[in-house]
Amino acid sequence: MDDAPAPSSRTLTRGLAVLEIVAGSTGGIGVSEIASRVDFDKGTVSRLLATLRRLGYVNQRSDRLFEIGSKAAWLAGSYDNRLDLIRRAAAPHLAELCARTRETVHLAVREGAFVVYIAQEQPDRELRVDSAVGRRLPLHHTAMGRAFLAALEPAERAALLAGLPAEPSFEAVDERGLEHDVTAAARRGWAAIDRDDEVTRLAALVSRGEGQAVAALALSGPSYRVDPHLDELGALVVETAGRIGSALDAP
Repeated sequence: MDDAPAPSSRTLTRGLAVLEIVAGSTGGIGVSEIASRVDFDKGTVSRLLATLRRLGYVNQRSDRLFEIGSKAAWLAGSYDNRLDLIRRAAAPHLAELCARTRETVHLAVREGAFVVYIAQEQPDRELRVDSAVGRRLPLHHTAMGRAFLAALEPAERAALLAGLPAEPSFEAVDERGLEHDVTAAARRGWAAIDRDDEVTRLAALVSRGEGQAVAALALSGPSYRVDPHLDELGALVVETAGRIGSALDAP
């Protein structure tokens, strides 16, 4: 069987690659530079840009450089509006958990094999975890990601991990350690991860209705403060995640 992508799929993939390059440029970008970054010929890049410009996803300035267009902003706004529903429901509970524990609290959603951080509360302490809002990390790299993985069937979990990109900035999957962490998370209701960085992270899923996982909640802090209270803090994270889920289900 031929598993090669159809021409229309290749065109879409190339168009999105060009769009991401334009979006990542802060001062505008030209056809030649885009072509060198995506390794397409200039003619292909020009045709893709013409289509993106016609649809409103990019603009071409008077200096011939391209920049992101209003249609992309509209898409981003639609995405942000969806996340706002979760953030608003979670906000008071994130603040309460942060105040009770005096540790950093994060909220993230899952996108395929990644988690995206969408909210954070930080304590008024000198030693605390840095802000991560907006970051996109592989599921296996975070406690929240491992909480998501613990809720999946083994076959789906394996397929997700097999699709992770090979990026030098992320460590390879330690399959034995991952399986241990996921099994433990499924048993006790909260996940943890050891990155050998003296920070302990505990996470639980935020679920709606019949158990649909819509987000994950994590508490992070220096290991010397968190580890002596691991079970107590894990239970607090689970309890808070449950309250956020209830808030999302409230009329």
